[in-house]
Amino acid sequence: MASLIKFGLVVSMLPTILEGKVIEYHLATILPGLDLAFKVDALGMTLALTASFLWIITSVYAIGYMRSLDEHAQTRFFMCFAIALSAAMGAAFAANIFTLFVFYEVITVSTYALVAHEETPAAIKGARRYLTYLLGTSILFFLPAMFLTYNYAGTLDFASHGILAGTAPNAVIAVIFVLL
Repeated sequence: MASLIKFGLVVSMLPTILEGKVIEYHLATILPGLDLAFKVDALGMTLALTASFLWIITSVYAIGYMRSLDEHAQTRFFMCFAIALSAAMGAAFAANIFTLFVFYEVITVSTYALVAHEETPAAIKGARRYLTYLLGTSILFFLPAMFLTYNYAGTLDFASHGILAGTAPNAVIAVIFVLL
């Protein structure tokens, strides 16, 4: 039911986007220039429609798989599964790089539990490796790219013409691109 409701909510925004409009929502300001904000545009809608539709299919599969094998900790599994997919909606609708970063990290942490679900030594080792790689690369690459972008552009907000258009030397833009 949750996957159908989520898909329905995403579809309910489609007429507005098809009219060429954009839906924006500011959730919070963490620091000046560092906002948690959402923007539903054509690209975000495409990603959200795809993810929310696939959630319906994966939910049916996951429920059948988990129940047929009488897997343990099903509540934890489905809670983390739902958090990951909800965070995917947050990433799809991110209005800026900071919001994308936050929801990317939520996806990473919530899917750790899915990787470690069996609780065997191999599953836990794999999940730790997964978390180390994703958080490590995020901290080593994504975070510096975010700082560089803000330093040169003065904003982290996504723009149709590009955040760094005319604000940074091509070499800096290349470095940011590689880091991202």
